[in-house]
Amino acid sequence: MKIGLTALPPFTFRASIVPASGILVLLAAAAAGQRVLLPGAAWPPLLISAFLNVTCWHVLTAYGLSQMDAGRAVIVAYTMPLWVAILARLSGTETLDRRRAAALALGLAGIGALLYPDWARLGAKPQGPLFMIAAAVTWAAGTLWQKNVRQSAPLLTQTGWQLLAGGLPVAAGALIFDEASAMAWSPAIVALLAYLTLGPISFCYWAWYKVVALFPAQIAAIGMMMVPVIGVLSSIVVLGETFGVADLAALVLVTAAIALVLTERRRA
Repeated sequence: MKIGLTALPPFTFRASIVPASGILVLLAAAAAGQRVLLPGAAWPPLLISAFLNVTCWHVLTAYGLSQMDAGRAVIVAYTMPLWVAILARLSGTETLDRRRAAALALGLAGIGALLYPDWARLGAKPQGPLFMIAAAVTWAAGTLWQKNVRQSAPLLTQTGWQLLAGGLPVAAGALIFDEASAMAWSPAIVALLAYLTLGPISFCYWAWYKVVALFPAQIAAIGMMMVPVIGVLSSIVVLGETFGVADLAALVLVTAAIALVLTERRRA
């Protein structure tokens, strides 16, 4: 993401990968013999999921990333588990027991440790963090919707149509707000977009919906806290960034949070 945003404006960056990922996943569904065409009754809940999980997420993060550093912006976005817990509690769909509350506190403390070095800078220019928090809230709402609304289509088909339907407004935003002269389509950037289309969008959206189907929304969301930690560690290897005490503390805290939910015992 950090590399891609140096070459492409935010809307164009997303428009280059999201709709294409939807088409790719639909082709995979067809190749797997799944039903690709949806009945009329399946569209309203699917379009709501697409709006919350795809359109809002990508549009709000596009604005957020234009206001702050990409790496720290993503960390703010991964406050999503907090909003899942709050929305689940308010809607009465899930309870927050002590173990999950402790895991949530540890994970958020880890994300806070990652943000701490830039806290003063973020506070001086709050527009970026506010956009990213709004993205996290809509993602959390989309997660609960996906979990609790019955979907009639196979998961691959759902994922493909959500990415395609949710990505079209993002593509429209690129046509309206981004200038073609600001784009650098080097072979390296094209290869990076191909990787993002195949991995972080096509596969990971499907995998996320699969995890949400298998686990309570709170546990699925807490597991996602490992993503910004991996992002910080990979930035050390790929971008040559430094690894400090705050990064180590975040790694320990988030790993402990995930260990709590993964070792939770359930009654037979």
